[in-house]
Amino acid sequence: MPFQKIATRRKSAQVAEQITEAIRRAAYRVGDRLPPERVLADEMGVSRPSVREALSALQIVGVLESRPGDGTYVVRTPEPPDAAVALLESEDSPVETLEARRILERGVAQAAAARITPAALAALAGALEAMRRAATSRDFDAFAEANGPFHVALLHATGNPVLERAVRPLIDVMGQRLAQELRRREYLLDGAFFDAVYATHREIYDALHAGDASRAAGAMDRHFDLIEASLRA
Repeated sequence: MPFQKIATRRKSAQVAEQITEAIRRAAYRVGDRLPPERVLADEMGVSRPSVREALSALQIVGVLESRPGDGTYVVRTPEPPDAAVALLESEDSPVETLEARRILERGVAQAAAARITPAALAALAGALEAMRRAATSRDFDAFAEANGPFHVALLHATGNPVLERAVRPLIDVMGQRLAQELRRREYLLDGAFFDAVYATHREIYDALHAGDASRAAGAMDRHFDLIEASLRA
């Protein structure tokens, strides 16, 4: 057949493509600072989360460098093929993954609260303590390393293996390079973000300890409200 189906491309990949091309045309040279995220988003007609995904991918491949409190700078002229675009098209979108997790993990929190056991609480408490220490020292890598096990322990506490198989891959996405870099930007821009995210996890734990399903669901909502608001700020 002479034609092929047209695939829908991620907006973040198209953003990365435009930034890469602008650098190649010397509209931005090594050492130049890119426009703020909101300006890029307005000019391209996309959301700020799409711009942030693109910038994160370009940082991973070494084209850009984010300097907290200063801006994003060009540090290398990209050469074909476009590694950032390939990365964006090969990994799941962290923003879309967070949306799916919000929907599912609210129910996970409710189910876990109704079935929580001392062993499950102990696993959650261990991960929570690791998060507290990492938040105090502003250590993003340690914080992220503890965050995953907290959510996995919460999922395991439901006692539902089908639910675990459905949600666990979404949690694993947040350990991918793109998701890690995207999250790192948020934490390093505002150190107090560590404390705020830790506090929402503490709320979830306290609700589970009390066996309060409604309170656990509300705490999970607040957790994702905080994360999603930071991506859109």
